[in-house]
Amino acid sequence: MLSDPNYIGTFDSFVERFILTPFGHLISNTAKRPKLLIAPRSGQMKNNKLAAWVTTQDEKQLRVPAWQIIPYREEKRVGFRASKKFGGLKIKPGTNDPVKELMNLGYYTHSQRVYWAARLLFDRPHIADVIARRFPEIIVDEAQDTNEWLITLLKLLRNNGAKISFVGDPDQCIFDFALANAEMLPEVVTRWQIIEMPLSKSFRCNNQIAAAVRNIGGNSAFQGCGDGTHSYHGPFVCRDPGENFERSVSLFEDLLRRTGIPKAQSAIVCRAHDQLQEIRGEATYTHLVGEARRLAEAAFMRDCRKNYKKAYQIVEASVRSIVDNTNLWDEIDDAPDSEQAIKIKLAIWRFVKREDGLPSVKLTGSEWIDRIREGLTTLISEIGIQACPNLNVKINKKGLKTDQMELPLLHEKTLFPEIRQDTIHQVKGESIDAVMVIGSKGFWNSVVKAAETWANTEDKRLAYVAMTRARHVLLVSLPAVHYAKKIERWKSWGFRDI
Repeated sequence: MLSDPNYIGTFDSFVERFILTPFGHLISNTAKRPKLLIAPRSGQMKNNKLAAWVTTQDEKQLRVPAWQIIPYREEKRVGFRASKKFGGLKIKPGTNDPVKELMNLGYYTHSQRVYWAARLLFDRPHIADVIARRFPEIIVDEAQDTNEWLITLLKLLRNNGAKISFVGDPDQCIFDFALANAEMLPEVVTRWQIIEMPLSKSFRCNNQIAAAVRNIGGNSAFQGCGDGTHSYHGPFVCRDPGENFERSVSLFEDLLRRTGIPKAQSAIVCRAHDQLQEIRGEATYTHLVGEARRLAEAAFMRDCRKNYKKAYQIVEASVRSIVDNTNLWDEIDDAPDSEQAIKIKLAIWRFVKREDGLPSVKLTGSEWIDRIREGLTTLISEIGIQACPNLNVKINKKGLKTDQMELPLLHEKTLFPEIRQDTIHQVKGESIDAVMVIGSKGFWNSVVKAAETWANTEDKRLAYVAMTRARHVLLVSLPAVHYAKKIERWKSWGFRDI
């Protein structure tokens, strides 16, 4: 345990460190401690015990591997469904349990982690008692993003004496893909008879922005931290006639000049990755398939988002998939601080950092495929593998049309490089001096309809989160068709039209 009795970390790290790492082997009654599955091995992909079958709407049978299966609560029972990649279809109970079989082999996935922790504490209540005594007080921040498994786990600890406090805002629940439920926090307050201490003042935005945005959120008492100090401090909307957002960006830059806010302290926040891509450039790499696309995404993460950590994680998972050597990866996972493990990690890190390793997305499709094969051949040799006969099969040009072969995998735009560009999920929790929010016609139609009917939808919560990142200036870019029909509604909410 920690020398300091206080633990601060993510829920996932808490579950890993204090539940699954010390006690997870008891689930399958083995001596081997279970670990997170980074990438499936060839033998696992062929193992029929590690798969379930679902029926699609057109009556086709679809094979779903265990690592693409998500446990969920179905009233008082446990249900399983396929991941979004496989359509999110429910899996009917069968003769085998792929998720349990995966755990028997010593592995679990991100979406299965808390499920197994909750199952362990339920089946062995004395462990829940030990953990509750070790952590008599638990404060859950960003509690709106909890899901049923986290609540189940916390309930088991609470029943054993731990005091649970939640801090969160249901309007900011935007992780539906991770089973987060916006209704969960209010339900738990009622179910557990928790004392509420509501907070309505935001220290992220001024009063003008708060007054406009509270028409979209669910907190009618929402207020800012003071009036704006400039006549152009506040919320604005604009009409964008095209799909490249150049007019909106021009107006945003004009607001920055008027208010004296540096571009480096502003951000363009997009609802979806395709809009973000439109802002950043024209992408060809998304047409690739399999490992080639995955490695191209790693290059995009490094070159465009400067996210070297994410690029490393993608490359490591891809290398594990390409190099089908179960013994090697088991040795690395069992001894992550060994000389061999460190050697492999450094080799992958050097590969990610260097363009003669992971090629730039500025290269043409044809050049990039040739270069990535060369770089991987060198990397695999450095790892200690003599040959990888399936490399050309795993890395190919499939998906790229003939004319795309001679195009850059990403043709970057340099219209406004000084302004940060990100998705809503990536800026959650931040406060930014000036924000421009971009969304499609369908997205804004959904937001307005939900606000008018007081419906609690993910689109409305996403809009709320994006708008409340703005400290001084907020500009909402509306597609021309939506603007023509709904501008009066936006103006009635307090947004100024420019």
